[in-house]
Amino acid sequence: MLLSFLYGLIGIVLLVAFCLIGAFLVPQNAYWFMTPKAKELLEKYGVPRELKLKDKIIIGLLALITGLGFIVTIIVAGKQGVASGMNFWQIALRFVIFFWMVSIFDAVVLDWWMFTKSDIFGVLIKKKTGKTPDVLRVEPQWDGKEIHKLVIEVVVSVILAWIFIKVG
Repeated sequence: MLLSFLYGLIGIVLLVAFCLIGAFLVPQNAYWFMTPKAKELLEKYGVPRELKLKDKIIIGLLALITGLGFIVTIIVAGKQGVASGMNFWQIALRFVIFFWMVSIFDAVVLDWWMFTKSDIFGVLIKKKTGKTPDVLRVEPQWDGKEIHKLVIEVVVSVILAWIFIKVG
C-alpha cells in the first residue's frame, strides 16, 4: 500500500504544478475557479477577464501535460497493482487513496489554507497589475459538492479496478 501513497503524492505534485504555475502565468484562471469575491477583486484591480492567445496556449499546454501525467500515473498504478497480484478491492482502494489524497489536499491546502491563511491571492494580483490590493485573502472555493465528489471518486476507482483486472 506504500506505493498507493506514492501515487497519491504524484497526483498532488501534478495538481500543485497545474494550480501554481497556472495561477502565476495566467491569473485570469481565477475567473473560472474562484469565488465571486475573488472575481470582484480581480476586476477591481484591472486583471482582464479575457485570455490572450499566449495565455490560452500556456493553459492548454499546462492542462495537457498535467492531464497526461494523471493518466500515466493511473495506468502505471493499475498495471503495477495487477502485476503484483493485487485483487479487485485492493486495486480499487489504491485508486481511492490516489483520488482522495489529491481531493483532500486540494480542499485543505489549495482552497482553504492558500486563499484564506496566506497572502497568495494578493501576490497574484500584484504580479499581474503592479498594484498591492487592500484585501490579500479570499474565502475558499467550496460549493457544497465536495462529499459528492468523494463518492464519485469511489465509483470511478471501482470502475478503474474492474477495467485493470479484466484487461490485466
